[in-house]
Amino acid sequence: MSNTMLLYKNVTALSRDTHKSLKLDPVTGFEVAAKTHWVPTAGVELYQAAHHYPVVFVNENHNGDVTTTPLLLLGLEAGRNDFVASDYSWKKGCYIPAFIRRYPFVIAAANKDASEFTLCFDSSFPGFNKKKGKALFTKEGKNSEFLEETLQFMNGFNIEMKRTREFVDLLNKHLLLEKCAAQIVSSTNVAFNVQDFLVVSEKKLANLDGEALVELNQKGYLGWITAHLMSLSNLPKLLDMHLENKSSADVKH
Repeated sequence: MSNTMLLYKNVTALSRDTHKSLKLDPVTGFEVAAKTHWVPTAGVELYQAAHHYPVVFVNENHNGDVTTTPLLLLGLEAGRNDFVASDYSWKKGCYIPAFIRRYPFVIAAANKDASEFTLCFDSSFPGFNKKKGKALFTKEGKNSEFLEETLQFMNGFNIEMKRTREFVDLLNKHLLLEKCAAQIVSSTNVAFNVQDFLVVSEKKLANLDGEALVELNQKGYLGWITAHLMSLSNLPKLLDMHLENKSSADVKH
């Protein structure tokens, strides 16, 4: 499954004709994200996200085509999001990633060269119905105010993800990313090994020539790099949360 479609089960293109009566009744809680321990992030989010989540990079190989993606770590174990409680509430006071806030909508390429996009939704999401909630279309068949706001948010997110890809391309161009394996230690002295992720090398960053630094700075990417490096201090905190949640789960069982 591609990063883009993580969380989604049945992606359906929104049609003015087919879905003219469709409404969205908000479903409280984040059950849909309870079993994912990472989500892709847009660079513009890093200033807020770096206060709460470790930000790392990973390489994915799609039929020989390697792509690098920045991720927010939400847990240290596959299938467990340590920021989602048993009642599916998000950890209080923590930034909620845009990737999750956009659900159940997603923008997908409408053609092969990705020159056109269409708004899609996860039709398996239980909030969609024809009786109550926010209408997607007016009685005249035009976009509702809610749908217009959704489109604005989705288009903004799409633009920022495109900018993030440019950011990652520059990191790779200047060979700033390096593989990292680290042992993190909890506040209770429990050690945990984290492997197979990429971080920006502070040594390589310090050795960049002036022209490269100017380019990164003018595009606003030096701030993103700083936020990423600062975010790594959240790894021990995430381990504390992970151990606490596992302990609570064991007690309940």
